[in-house]
Amino acid sequence: MKNLLLLVGSLLLAVSIAAEEKTCATGDCSCTSCVAKEKGTFSLPALQGLEKDEHAVSDHANEAAEEVVEKLENESHTDCDHDHSAEEHVDEPAPHADHEGCDHGTEPEVHADHERCDHGAEPEVHADHEGCDHGGEGAVGIELSEEMILKTGIQIHEAQGGTISKASVFPAEIKLNRDTTAAVSPRYASMVRQVFAEIGDEVKKGDILASLENRETMAVYTISAPLDGVIISKDLAIGETAGEDKVLYEVADLSSVWADISVFPQYQHLLHKGMPVTFIAHDGCEATGKVKYISPIVSHETRTFTARCVLEGAKDDFTPGVFVRAKIKVETVEVPVVVEREAIQSLEGFPVLFVPNDHGFQPLEIQLGLADDHYIEIKSGLKPGDRYVGDGAFALKAQMVTSGMDPHAGHGH
Repeated sequence: MKNLLLLVGSLLLAVSIAAEEKTCATGDCSCTSCVAKEKGTFSLPALQGLEKDEHAVSDHANEAAEEVVEKLENESHTDCDHDHSAEEHVDEPAPHADHEGCDHGTEPEVHADHERCDHGAEPEVHADHEGCDHGGEGAVGIELSEEMILKTGIQIHEAQGGTISKASVFPAEIKLNRDTTAAVSPRYASMVRQVFAEIGDEVKKGDILASLENRETMAVYTISAPLDGVIISKDLAIGETAGEDKVLYEVADLSSVWADISVFPQYQHLLHKGMPVTFIAHDGCEATGKVKYISPIVSHETRTFTARCVLEGAKDDFTPGVFVRAKIKVETVEVPVVVEREAIQSLEGFPVLFVPNDHGFQPLEIQLGLADDHYIEIKSGLKPGDRYVGDGAFALKAQMVTSGMDPHAGHGH
């Protein structure tokens, strides 16, 4: 700033002197030099030689101005540090960014689209796409003849939307079906004369179970099975007496049992009569039934309410007294793409589907979503309308494994 002020001052001085000289040339001047010319030399000793001195000062000012300008010019091109110059140097690489062969610090970014450039990030961009099958040549697949396709039972399905059922599991207890259980008691106060049936015996309706003697009339009569079933309890012995209210036998038809489900209160509004329920025994055996009864009262002991199902034709795993699990589909969700569970296979720990293409059948990695007993949601990898192998996918996996084929060669995205 100091140098700049000096330059401006010198220039103003030079202009002023030049103006005086011009004015003097026209004859309209009142400077001391002109006065001295008109009047001759000054009479006062102190003003003698003023004309000579003024020209000397003028020449000296011009020389000084020229020297300052030269100095500033030299400084501006050598050692000066100007803000504007610094800004120009900072932006200087940008105008050369598009020039071929430039070696700038930011060159990989500027020359990203230019030919012959060597970008450090370029291998990463293409690393995951090497060997991928994007519908072009070089895809790897399992090629089978038409005869082999028919023999292995391969069927092609088309992906579409569907419903996934969300299930919850509750504890349940198998109990006697009181509608198919009967108690046998004496018709009179009697004494037991003979016993013909024991616990566990299977009986038919009308089979004689025991003979009794009326204590008042001494008449002998028999008691028989009221229905087909199994004797589940016995409470009599020869020679003992029994009143009319004593239960001597219990006969139950175990082909039909109750399954009482303990349901938490927050699920009460999701259940209704007629809902299907799957019961799972401790060994994995399953039985199915429908909700027949829902208790309106919450148990004080368990803080749950009871939903009851009737199981018809249940096996030994569902005999009264055992505890099982009850799986109820409490909610259904619509999803854009679902496939059958058997269509999904696992290769090297990743779920895949097999899709047909010009090279045979190719494994396609997928991302799974919700699932139920029959269907699984496909969240990515398969779109509605795409074709895939529904039946026979396991045979394709076996063929790939036994042939030693790389499951990732030519894999699709």
